[in-house]
Amino acid sequence: MIHRRTLLRMAAATIPAALASPASAGIVAALSREPATTSEGHVSVLGGRLKYLMTGEGPTLVLLHKLGGRIQEWRRMLPALAGHYRVIVLDLAGHGDSEMYGEPPFIVPQESMAAQVMHALDTLGATQPYRFVGSSMGGCTAIVCAALWPERVAGVVSLGSALGGSASLAELEAMAARGIADGRFDAQENPLPRPRAYAREVFGVHDVAVADEQNDSRAQAGRWIGPTSRGVGRIDYLALLPRVTARVLLAWGQRGSYDGFVAEALPLLKHGRARGIPDSGAFPHEEAADRTAELVIAFFDDTQ
Repeated sequence: MIHRRTLLRMAAATIPAALASPASAGIVAALSREPATTSEGHVSVLGGRLKYLMTGEGPTLVLLHKLGGRIQEWRRMLPALAGHYRVIVLDLAGHGDSEMYGEPPFIVPQESMAAQVMHALDTLGATQPYRFVGSSMGGCTAIVCAALWPERVAGVVSLGSALGGSASLAELEAMAARGIADGRFDAQENPLPRPRAYAREVFGVHDVAVADEQNDSRAQAGRWIGPTSRGVGRIDYLALLPRVTARVLLAWGQRGSYDGFVAEALPLLKHGRARGIPDSGAFPHEEAADRTAELVIAFFDDTQ
């Protein structure tokens, strides 16, 4: 099993900045062929504006991407989910097409990201209680939302999230310095390129298209990768998990390295379940989209 602090260092590693970012217009065009109405835009939050996409009808389901991810990574699952829910997909702070004011701080606290998400949902008029599906960092943020606003969250599906204890500020500062010294970041903490094999070796991702998409989206996030990863490292999820009253499914791709986090987190949840997803690396919503969508729908149907 990969230790959480090692995972944070690896997850902050980077990718070819020259890759172009596909527009979310492709998702909107595909979904516009369905009966459900699809809309997209930006919503103002403290510190900037978050990009959103909404589609489908039914209870509110919120999708939160991984560290260095963006809205586009959910495109393989969206059509299935939009048949059951009013799906709201967000680009988190500093990621995708969200627009943040000013330079990134050294740490972007998870509590701040969670507050931005909840404010965005309020502004968009989303129906409560919310259901969340989050990949990696997105699952961590969803857990924070559930812990801080329990009356507004009906359930969470976490896909490969590093729900562990906290690192000290000194440890995070040392990690940032090592990232620059090791050549993973430049002096301004811009991510530097890594080979395509990185996704396979570290995250168990065999789908080359998924690996390329990850490289592209991380390049788009740029200097926000380090601060948001340090936000994940700084908070103590193990202290938050007992406060979560919603039902939670801790899921992971079985080729990934997140099962150890599940084993530590599951006993701390009041209403927790766990499920490994076969034939997938750390991002099953991309590599095993149909199977993951079925799992999500069945879980939330069972918790109503």
